[in-house]
Amino acid sequence: MMIRFLVNPSSGGGKGARSLSRIRELAAAAGSEVRLSKDVEDLTRLARQAVEEGVDRLVVAGGDGTFHHAEQGLAGSQCAMGLVPLGRGNDLARTLGVPETIEEAVEFALHGPLHNIDLGRVDSYCFAGYCGVGFDSEVAGYVHSGSRLFKGPLAYPVGVVRNVLFYRSPKVRVEHDTGVIEGTRLFVSIVNCRRFGGGMIIAPDASLSDGLLDLVAVDDISRLELLRLFPKVYKGQHVGHRAVEIVRTRKVQISVNRPMRMFSDGEPMLEVDQQGVTVEIWPGALRVVGRPG
Repeated sequence: MMIRFLVNPSSGGGKGARSLSRIRELAAAAGSEVRLSKDVEDLTRLARQAVEEGVDRLVVAGGDGTFHHAEQGLAGSQCAMGLVPLGRGNDLARTLGVPETIEEAVEFALHGPLHNIDLGRVDSYCFAGYCGVGFDSEVAGYVHSGSRLFKGPLAYPVGVVRNVLFYRSPKVRVEHDTGVIEGTRLFVSIVNCRRFGGGMIIAPDASLSDGLLDLVAVDDISRLELLRLFPKVYKGQHVGHRAVEIVRTRKVQISVNRPMRMFSDGEPMLEVDQQGVTVEIWPGALRVVGRPG
């Protein structure tokens, strides 16, 4: 079996760089080489190169953003992605049952069980976690740009409070398998993995291997109600709130009345406007090391 390590030194606010020497030791003990990414495009290129060169398991060290860009090169192949979580939230790794310490995560990546998970797909992009537009994408933009004062899981709730003051909800039209959602909405998220944003259970019934996406649309509620509702998301207790609608679907077409950036797994993806974009499920598209999530 051919194994290679791919490390993002920039992940986790520098945790990737600090962990590099230990990862090199573990890779050497496994008889494997280590490749370092220079930027996000390099992550995709190196992952695609691993596929072309016949690598069986690519052990990727980084956060959810790192895994997201590696997925672009691995999707549709037989090369399995092992995860070593070094990021702020590590939502995908936790969903797949990956241990948190570097040593245990590497051992799991080398010898753990293989299975295939679904991906969402938008144009030429794919995602394991979610994609979204609206309030959530504005918060993701704040987190992605990098807060100097607030790091780790705290960055997302700080972004929420900050954006409550300035955000204006767009008008949306969302077509799904069984109907249409139309009107002013706080945000629309299309979810494949039940966790996102550093532990929020945005879609409690979402599964990485059920062949479906969970569409979450939230009405344009008041700022005060939003701040009351937000903490409940960490336990999935927002479900059932009058403003929250969740639909399970294979395909979504979404348009908004003004140009907005769509984010996916915390990474900027593409712009959505009145022309709209289509999001669909890609069943079993990614081979991973982990337990079914």
